[in-house]
Amino acid sequence: MTLYIANIVEGQTEQGCLERLLQRTWTELLGQTERLQVLEPFCGPRDKLIQSPGDLIMTIEQSLQKLYSKAKRDPDAIKLLLILLDAEGDCPATLAPQLFKLAREIAPPGVAISCVMPKRMLENWIVAGASTLGGINNLPNPLPVRGLFELRSGAAWLDEQLRSVNKTRKYKKVIDARDFINSMDLNECRTNSPSFDKLCREMEKCVPAAPTPDESDASA
Repeated sequence: MTLYIANIVEGQTEQGCLERLLQRTWTELLGQTERLQVLEPFCGPRDKLIQSPGDLIMTIEQSLQKLYSKAKRDPDAIKLLLILLDAEGDCPATLAPQLFKLAREIAPPGVAISCVMPKRMLENWIVAGASTLGGINNLPNPLPVRGLFELRSGAAWLDEQLRSVNKTRKYKKVIDARDFINSMDLNECRTNSPSFDKLCREMEKCVPAAPTPDESDASA
């Protein structure tokens, strides 16, 4: 079995770091040994994707085309379309179902659909799992006490910590995020961030159910 994930994202951080985050989540956090193939994301402006249904529909159709192309020779393929957009000031519980409904109307039944909205942004997930990041990429060591994991800007918090060590040091979205995602504590992130927990639960839905004892006997 291979899980193929086609992604629709909004920014450089997601485009450059999402594959590593999904791979780590799949193998390290969820303990899966089945193959995971993360396709190159389709990236577009957040507001345009959210406010213009036509743009989102076009992006979904492109993502589905790429997903089927990659999985066409794999009879055991499991296909997932993941829409991952920052919540920013919007309520994920309101907006995510709207985007999901639109995608579900377009996608064939054989494709799973997930819409996950980091609250407020992907960097908030990094902060939520940052206990292992002290000293990484010039972050202070030890890090200050953290909190409000989904209520303030994660990027601003990272920038603040880097500047506390070196006033000229700025948070570099793709470069720093890639290293932070490589070293962050995923279990801690899942505990501290309900929006990251949603991503984990959405991926868990794609894991095939283990055969019952009766099914195992029948196939022996």
